[in-house]
Amino acid sequence: MKLKDKFSFDWKAFVLLHAILLLYSFCSVFSKLASQQPFLSLPFILFYGLVIVVLGVYAILWQQVLKKMPLTTAFSNKAVVIVWGMLWGALFFGEQIKWYMIVGSIIIFAGVVLVVSDDE
Repeated sequence: MKLKDKFSFDWKAFVLLHAILLLYSFCSVFSKLASQQPFLSLPFILFYGLVIVVLGVYAILWQQVLKKMPLTTAFSNKAVVIVWGMLWGALFFGEQIKWYMIVGSIIIFAGVVLVVSDDE
């Protein structure tokens, strides 16, 4: 194996993966917004409709990413959604980010780095 092949990395696929994971993270925002509405009201239906649209787009794009990278790499990066969820909770809902949440996020990122950088 050449040194270049060992360290080659498809940055476009990685950026696409994280873009769709960012999109996927909005499902939690839309579902929480829907839960704050009266059941079956128009805003409730619209927010849950957005969840379904986001999940549909995510599913299609996820398949495209899997054409470009191994499932283990793509799935291990899915943990980043936890960090986005923390940020969305703070930005949209005024939730506090606690120190232990940050430590957990660091552990998640360390795990992602270990999995992605591991030899296949």
